[in-house]
Amino acid sequence: MWFLVACTAAVRPGSTDPRDSAEPEAVEPSRPVCEGEPQALLNEVVAANVQGLADADGATPDWIELRLGATDLAGWGLDDGDTPWTLPALTPGTHVLVFASGKDRVDSELHADFELDALGETLYLTEPGGCVADSVTLPRLYADVAYGRAGSDWAYFLEPTPAAANDTESRPGFASTPTLSPAPGFYDSVEVEVSGEGSLVVSTDGAVPERDGQPYSAPLPIDRVTVVRAQALVDGLWPSLVATGSYFVAAELPESTVRVVSLAVDPPDLWDEDTGIYAYGTDYEAGYPYFGANFWELWERDVHVEVFDADGSLLVAQDAGIQIAGGYSRAFDQRNFELLARSGYGPSAFDYPLFRDEDIESYERLYLRNGGDWCGTQLVDAVVQGVFRDPEGNRYPSVDAQAYEPVLVYLDGEFWGLYELKERLDESYIAAHHGEDPDALDRVKVGWTHEANWEIEQGTWEAFDALESLVASRDLAEPDAAAEFAAMVDEKNFASALAAQGWIGNTDFWYNNLRLWKPWRDGGEWHWMVYDFGHGWGSYDYDHLSTTTAGTWKGLPVSAALRSEDFRVTFVNAHADYLNTTLEGEWARAVVDGLAAETRPVIPMQQERWCGGENLAYWESAVEYAATFAERRGRVVEEDLARVFQLERGTLTLEADGEGRFELTTVTVDSGFSGTYYEGVPVTITPVPAEGWSFAGWDDREGSTVSVDIVGDTTLRARFTEGVGG
Repeated sequence: MWFLVACTAAVRPGSTDPRDSAEPEAVEPSRPVCEGEPQALLNEVVAANVQGLADADGATPDWIELRLGATDLAGWGLDDGDTPWTLPALTPGTHVLVFASGKDRVDSELHADFELDALGETLYLTEPGGCVADSVTLPRLYADVAYGRAGSDWAYFLEPTPAAANDTESRPGFASTPTLSPAPGFYDSVEVEVSGEGSLVVSTDGAVPERDGQPYSAPLPIDRVTVVRAQALVDGLWPSLVATGSYFVAAELPESTVRVVSLAVDPPDLWDEDTGIYAYGTDYEAGYPYFGANFWELWERDVHVEVFDADGSLLVAQDAGIQIAGGYSRAFDQRNFELLARSGYGPSAFDYPLFRDEDIESYERLYLRNGGDWCGTQLVDAVVQGVFRDPEGNRYPSVDAQAYEPVLVYLDGEFWGLYELKERLDESYIAAHHGEDPDALDRVKVGWTHEANWEIEQGTWEAFDALESLVASRDLAEPDAAAEFAAMVDEKNFASALAAQGWIGNTDFWYNNLRLWKPWRDGGEWHWMVYDFGHGWGSYDYDHLSTTTAGTWKGLPVSAALRSEDFRVTFVNAHADYLNTTLEGEWARAVVDGLAAETRPVIPMQQERWCGGENLAYWESAVEYAATFAERRGRVVEEDLARVFQLERGTLTLEADGEGRFELTTVTVDSGFSGTYYEGVPVTITPVPAEGWSFAGWDDREGSTVSVDIVGDTTLRARFTEGVGG
């Protein structure tokens, strides 16, 4: 009989320590040591369980193995320096596994209430009185490597043996990681020298050198894009970590401002018929999207990630995890990738401000998308991201969309195409953009595989079910029901998400590609994220609005919400705000033209690699269609808005004496703003003084924030005075 106790690696700032540490020095526990021979021992630990043992939930938390003597451990404790987690009675004379997952369970599996840190920490096993029966100071541990007892010593095992004797090969440490010189980058010509201890082995095709490399004897001449990998082999030690560097012959790169991403993956991890994440495998449906293929599995493999600026500057270089990502687009020949920074591989974050229009400097996950309209413009997602930003490039706060950066991706030295580098819409995104606790969220989504499948990504269904119940059982035209709905939902965000989907005309939306999140705190509201617009920009005169406003779907209660007068006002004014600013025709077209100008120099490479041969004229035609769509689409949406809601148009003009701006429902505008709004739909306006100025009043209205009824041409003038309290 044995139990599992899971430990999920905690997130801390990354470490680049090589896997070459000797056995760590013992740390004397601060608590008294038990007298006599211990009746149980800490026996084996995995602190970065990535592809190893799974728990009953399908997760792979880290784990601790105990070796029991004659006692059953009832009342004993296990901890990493904090309050001991209490063990239940167990079968004497067995090996017992505890998942350090933080789940705190003692049923069919044992799950401790704490997690492990792959960067190293001390574990304690304590008797009921509190004395320490056994302790071990863990070294830096990497993915799926165990640290366990080997006779009287502790050593490293590359083949963990959970809930069993430590009978696989162990070694006391790892060889030191070799170094590559010069540094990875762009060169006219270059030779790469490898230095380090012991015997050195190298590869130039992404392979793990120790298995599929060759002995290093002389500097390697580089005459094409090449990934150099190297390991050191020392008798009695495990092979070193793999040193990886990507070297680009500058003549092979186009002159552009597009960054370059190099991914180094052991080829079998990609292409093996049984285990390769990119491969079709042996049992899959014959037609697109090839359900059952390997690339539909949530498999993770090791990758070395390097990001270069267009001038060759190395911005990011680290080991990480890689998965195939996305919905049906993962079945394209050019597949999507998700990159995961984990302490089990290296640093626990990608620490660089990778997106020009964001001030975020650290990302735990990154998404490499093949483009929503693959082998078309490859700009549809980027355009939506671009038009829902203000003139300074700041994202509108009510739109949860991904940041975008075009990149050229190389896979094991081979050009793999133009990709969109994007944020991942996960708990880290919510923490970075909304300041919420990433561990205190409800997150749900629906994605289409064989059918639409809702799933919980984090938290519970309770709050989501409460929203669904309200919408199904109450008429939101009733003030009390509308107020309850408004307390559950960020109505500006909901309206903005619908505006984004409607402007691009996304038809893959009403039943699919929905992500909602809310914080656990009291009063936390549901938010909708917007992404994957590959089924957008069909005909610019397509009436998307009529379909959207007529329906209420699971997770998308549009027609029900529009029964609320308050939400109807928010919905109409949110659309008007965007249509009067960044969705205005010339502005929106400029976004398309600007994005196209950046990617134009690299499109021939993309077309040659994936799209049937170089044909720039076809791409230019697609871009012109997209630009025309952007130029004309706003006017069509405005006409649909007025028709569907039977609205009479008016004009709102805002002027200022002095320095200040005006906050509307979803945007903030400058003095001199003029736009189309609607009679019977009051507009809320808040004056925003510039720094060093204060609001002194309206010419013809009382108070600060005002609600304005639009009648024909309506003009408001605010007075701002220099100095505070003017």
